Amino acid sequence: MAAKAEEPVAQSEAKQVELTWCLDHFSRFHHYEDVAEPYGPSVDIMRELAKRAGFVLRFTPRTPVSRCFKLMAEGKVDLMSNLKVSAERETFMFLLPYETTVAESVFLLRKDSRPLTHYHQLKNLTIASIRGYLYSQTTMQFLQQNRLHVAEMDSIEAGLEMLFRGRVDALISPTVSTSEAIFAASSYQDSFRIADLEMGGDNTEYINIGVSRFTPHIALLPAIERHLQAMQQDGTIKRLYTDVVISPKVNLLKGLSQ
Repeated sequence: MAAKAEEPVAQSEAKQVELTWCLDHFSRFHHYEDVAEPYGPSVDIMRELAKRAGFVLRFTPRTPVSRCFKLMAEGKVDLMSNLKVSAERETFMFLLPYETTVAESVFLLRKDSRPLTHYHQLKNLTIASIRGYLYSQTTMQFLQQNRLHVAEMDSIEAGLEMLFRGRVDALISPTVSTSEAIFAASSYQDSFRIADLEMGGDNTEYINIGVSRFTPHIALLPAIERHLQAMQQDGTIKRLYTDVVISPKVNLLKGLSQ
């Protein structure tokens, strides 16, 4: 009998899983204003993680963080980044640490020369804080114990304007993002400084990537966690993120030399 053969059936490549990252514009970390796709240190980290863990990274349109939390809880998006830990968040997402947090700072008018090195020195001041921001445990405790002297602002920009106009004595706000906001406004040049008070206390806190507990792709969690740890160990996090986000602008506001 003559030998017979047949043409092989073409096999399509296995389609990679797509994970959706929910995010808004976050100055210095991921820029998402007037662009089709975000860019910045956080984006570089997430793209590298996707490459190593074997998934396609998709972005939501600009979405308020509060809305992102709701979508994560509903399993309608898969990822968030730059998150601190809270018991509430852990009910609907796995939080994977990748770097220690930059503690918040006390911002003062530059002409205000009063020394501030301890929390108790803030008790006689009128303070602005940012509504909804998850401060370090020590700062959260201070704000809760001194509510009568604290005015909550809807944004960093609103807090800076209150301080600039002398309606509050100090602003407790995220260090990096607030520094960026100051230098982005020409009217604020040489108007503010960062107090010497080291906030955050002795407890080391971490910034995390959040993975929804309700994502249909939860099987990828071990790979994401493993590759994120590898990126810390091989210096990728430091190179793409840590060395980039700590801007010289922060040191300028602290009065430190470059």
